[in-house]
Amino acid sequence: MIEIMVSVIILALVVAGMANLFISGKRWVLISQTRMTTGELGRFFLDPLQMLVRQDTWATNCLGQGNCPSVSRGIADGLDRDYTATYTINNNQPIANLTRVRVDITFNVQP
Repeated sequence: MIEIMVSVIILALVVAGMANLFISGKRWVLISQTRMTTGELGRFFLDPLQMLVRQDTWATNCLGQGNCPSVSRGIADGLDRDYTATYTINNNQPIANLTRVRVDITFNVQP
């Protein structure tokens, strides 16, 4: 009887350790998915600006003039997370014709 109780306790400890491992793995997968999604969203919001980076139209487009408006959009994925990306354009750089675009992506993560 004592041998059975000892084996049940050892089995319970092993199962608890494995459950903790699976929970940590699931949490890591969700964090990785979120990082990949935000990277893709950053690329999604920067891609339209690539068409404006041309030398022949630089003086007339909003990047060259520095008057591009900030854009904020919300996108929902299938995991009950809302992503909002906002970019701002800064032409006040020490090098002429250098424009810095910053993309801020905010989201909520369900634990």
